[in-house]
Amino acid sequence: MSERRAELAPVVEAAQRVAGLLAARGRGDRDGAAALMAGFADDRELAGGALLVAELCLGQLGAERGEEVGESVRRLCVDMEAALG
Repeated sequence: MSERRAELAPVVEAAQRVAGLLAARGRGDRDGAAALMAGFADDRELAGGALLVAELCLGQLGAERGEEVGESVRRLCVDMEAALG
């Protein structure tokens, strides 16, 4: 395994578990989501995985809409603010 791959493997694994957590929440599987959440060694592992998922999702969204990632982030921030009411 290359040095770069060895560095990234834990982050990618955490991101895959974050994606599973999101899928469980999306289908209303509270027990599954709780089990996946409990499987993270610490907050740093969860945050690293979540950040990678967010970066990839925003990149894909931007590519689909033909906009820069910054514009996708701006839209997301507006949506989050609107959710507050």
